[in-house]
Amino acid sequence: MMNIAIVYQIMKDFGEAEELYERALEGKEGQLGKDHESTIRCARNIKLCLEASGNDERLAQLLAAYPKLKTN
Repeated sequence: MMNIAIVYQIMKDFGEAEELYERALEGKEGQLGKDHESTIRCARNIKLCLEASGNDERLAQLLAAYPKLKTN
């Protein structure tokens, strides 16, 4: 799912990319936990989409849930 999201992100379809990343993130959190490298990588990709699309409200929520992203 993340690979498809990356394609949408490259195409600048940030809404579709974010939706797929969010679904992937939910699965990764459930299976691997919030601190796993793969989960953090997925959250970082969502952060990039949110920054590019200007979705500051959701970005603030993501940064609150993943404080490690504030420094990346």
